[in-house]
Formats: sequence, C-alpha cells, structure tokens
Amino acid sequence: MIQLRSSTREAVFRMITSFTHVIHEALVAGMLCTVAATSSAAAHPASAVTVQRSEAEFLVPPQGGAFEAPVHAGQVCILSFAERLGTQALASSPDFEVKAWGDDGVAIRAIGAAAKTTTLALATASGAIKVNMTLTVVPPDKPALTLVRFKAVSAEEAFEAQLAAAVAERVAPLEANLAKLRQNLEGHIRDRADGLIADRLLRRNETIALAVHERNDDHVIVHVMRAVLLGDDGYLVFEIENRSRGAYRLTSVRVQAGDREASGPARLSSPITDRDPSVIGVVPAGTTGRGIVVVRSVDQVLGKNLALTIAGPAGAGAIRIDRGIVFR
Repeated sequence: MIQLRSSTREAVFRMITSFTHVIHEALVAGMLCTVAATSSAAAHPASAVTVQRSEAEFLVPPQGGAFEAPVHAGQVCILSFAERLGTQALASSPDFEVKAWGDDGVAIRAIGAAAKTTTLALATASGAIKVNMTLTVVPPDKPALTLVRFKAVSAEEAFEAQLAAAVAERVAPLEANLAKLRQNLEGHIRDRADGLIADRLLRRNETIALAVHERNDDHVIVHVMRAVLLGDDGYLVFEIENRSRGAYRLTSVRVQAGDREASGPARLSSPITDRDPSVIGVVPAGTTGRGIVVVRSVDQVLGKNLALTIAGPAGAGAIRIDRGIVFR
C-alpha cells in the first residue's frame, strides 16, 4: 500500500472534495447521465497522460507502469526516456518495427494498417523507469501519437496526477453539457418573456397621457409623460432633466398608493455606466435620461392618486410627485 505524506493527503482530499461538489451540482441539474464511463487513467492507476496535439507524457512510479499509445500505420512514433535505455527490449508481435533512437529513445512504426495490437517492454539502464507499452493502430481520422515521453516520479506524484486526470475527464462532459443547458435556458427565458408580453398585450394595452413635473433644489427636474396599462401591470414613463452642474445618480424609484408600496423594477436609459450595483442609472449634467418603473397589480390602484419618488444614494437629491398621477 502507498503511504502518502500529510501534505499529499490534504491535496488529494481537496481534489476529492472539489470533484464531489461538481458531481453534486450535476445531480441537481439532472445531468448525472452524462458522466463518462471509467476513464482510461483509472484503468491504469500508475499512469497519468497529458495529450497535446500528437504528444503525450507518461508519469512512471518506481514500480513501473503500463501505458497505451494509439499510432497511425506507417508513421513513426518516438518513445523518449530521460536517461539511457537498457540493451534489451521485448515485443509481443513482429507487426511493429522497433529501432533504437539514440541511447535514450526508441522509434516504432506499424508495418501496415492490419498490424495487430502489440506490447513492448522497455527499461532504462538504471532500472528507474520500467514500462510496458501497448501499441494499437487506429484509423487516420482518429488521434494518434508521434512522440511519447516518460518521466520518473514518486508514487505520490503519480497518484496525484492520475487522480487529477480522472477528475478532469469526468468533469469535461459535465461542463460541456452545462454550457449547452445555459444556451438553451437563455432561449427558453426569452421565449417565455416574449410569450408573457404577448399575453398581456392581448388582455389590455392602453396608454394614458400625463403631464406632471417636479424639481429639487439642485435643478433636477422629473417629467412624468405617460402611463401604460399592460395586462395586470402598469408602467410609468418619466424623464429626468439634469440642469445641475454634476451628474445625477439614480438609486431609487418608488411608487406608492397611500401607505401601499406598488412599485416594481425600474430602468433608466443612460450613456454612463456605474459599477455600483445599487445605481439604476446616471444622468450627466446638462442631459436628460428616460426612465420607466413597473406598477404591480395595477387594478388595485386604479383611480387612486399615486406618489412617485426618485432619489440618489442615501436619499440625496430626492424628488417626490404626489399629485396628478392616476391610472384610469
């Protein structure tokens, strides 16, 4: 049994915890069925492979390891070691040409597309690296290796790399499916929103002309231009005319019917963006911004006088209109 250092055990525990969290999220999203079958790395607990283009690196623990390499017929694949190889090698089939490539490498080539799967046993002169390679010919449209490097590592390093590779292989399809679900979700949300708007337009779509104005001491003026009845809700359309010397930062829009809060979300068209998430919009000095606020369950306030209050951070520059706003 491999004995791991305390630091290694902690690293492994963090990997397992992270992986468990990802799987839990996948269960919640209903994507457990996308988890891949047991990874090839798990099938070879002594190995960890990182493939980039046609290259791969295998980590070999002190006791040696067994690895697999797909190759294309007729192409040369180099097996490269970090030290001088021993003088003996053993192949299970003559279907592959095996030749020395310097004193620290081996060149292999499948004789034909019908070459049988072959195993090749190699070891370095010092015995620090011992490997048993399984060579398989794959079709031209399948990825294959032309360079394989072997690196001697401790048992702990090999185990950590194998665990990381297994987690990455299992998480990859989950991430791909999650991205697809997000794209589909955005489409569903848009369709649902459009459908709700269409339903509201069919039930009720009326515009009420208004002409109400109010200002504060900083020469910021609010003009309430019109109200719109759309389905079960109402909308107040207003403008903020900023005649002051500084920008007006809008953080609050409230609609009240007496003591009853009736306001929903508010928006303001603005050429300036503010990083503060509490800011609805910014009206630069000398400009006018157009805004809108939702009045929820408008049937409950029909015929009642409404009060509209806008304000900046901490209530600064507040403007209140408490007459002349009525949905009829």
